[in-house]
Amino acid sequence: MDTLEAAPELAAMLAVSRLVAAGGPLEALLDRVAAEAAGVVGAQSASILLLDGGTSFHLAGAFGLSPTYAALLDRAPALAPGQGPSGLAVLHGRPTAIEDTEQDVQFAPWREVARTEGYRAMVSVPLTSGADIIGALNVYRPRPGPWPPSELALLGFFGEHAASAISTAQLIERQTRQVGALARLVRGLREQTHEHANRLHAVRGLLALGAPEDALRFVEQLETAHHVAYGRISGAIEHHVVAGLLLAETAIAQQRGITLEIDDASRLERLPRRLGDADAVTIVGNLLENAFDAVAHLEPERRRVRLAIVDDGATLTIRVADRGPGVAEEHRTALSHRGFSTKAGHAGVGLALVRDAVAAAGGTLEISGSTFTATIPVP
Repeated sequence: MDTLEAAPELAAMLAVSRLVAAGGPLEALLDRVAAEAAGVVGAQSASILLLDGGTSFHLAGAFGLSPTYAALLDRAPALAPGQGPSGLAVLHGRPTAIEDTEQDVQFAPWREVARTEGYRAMVSVPLTSGADIIGALNVYRPRPGPWPPSELALLGFFGEHAASAISTAQLIERQTRQVGALARLVRGLREQTHEHANRLHAVRGLLALGAPEDALRFVEQLETAHHVAYGRISGAIEHHVVAGLLLAETAIAQQRGITLEIDDASRLERLPRRLGDADAVTIVGNLLENAFDAVAHLEPERRRVRLAIVDDGATLTIRVADRGPGVAEEHRTALSHRGFSTKAGHAGVGLALVRDAVAAAGGTLEISGSTFTATIPVP
């Protein structure tokens, strides 16, 4: 490979490296990686499929493809290692080239997708990071015909670099969510400490006024309220980190004059394998914070937030509903993107973090009015 041939690829790899160094959402990075990959070989479009737990793919990044592409993939036969061009590339650890999507027998199940997107040839390259294959990079071309060996070599080399960049970006994003989760827990502890100090001042004041019986009744009321809250949460949520978060969020809600209700159907013993403690805190904490903000300025009887966390053995469902005005339909898609918020002066990060954490666990986030539902598979 001479210098002229390598120049486009080197420029593309440098662009990807700069994106990783600059930070930002993983989604934008993956879309840019797809764009750079297409540019390396002069293709019309490209996509990145990442492995979910090593068993199936999901569309993580795309360039030059229609907005309906993901839906078309969802209707196609299941994408998994060993199935289709991407699956074969991952299974064998080498590029799989399709010279003509209309003639290649193994491509038949995905022919409808190719026709809709207007491509006739494609190549799938495994994304190899160290000893692991994390997914596949696909590039698409409108004309049929063989893929030159030089282009396959370029894409293979680019794929290795892209995989390392993606793994680094994923690690940074996970660490960002972990730091956010820890910050949320610390904030909850601060709220509890503040409330505890206020109660001690109240008890001391009653004692100073010579009203020990009133002080005793006050302490008994506090003790009863604590045991009720603790019993309600610990009886349904056996996972210690999530239960601790809910106790802290209950204290925060009380400070703001809000009632946090735990649905009677809630049950959680352990988290799904792909959902870590930090991501669970990110999802539940941010959804509750948004709900608290939505009802904080309403009349007292409407300051109620309901949380359900239900593990039925196949799916973990986390649902938060409030009595606020809800999200307008035109905002529902944009709301989970970083930087978009319906609240003035708000950074628009919380729901984006929730979406990223849910997606990382292979789940989905749905918004319906003032109800937010995260659904995560339990393998």
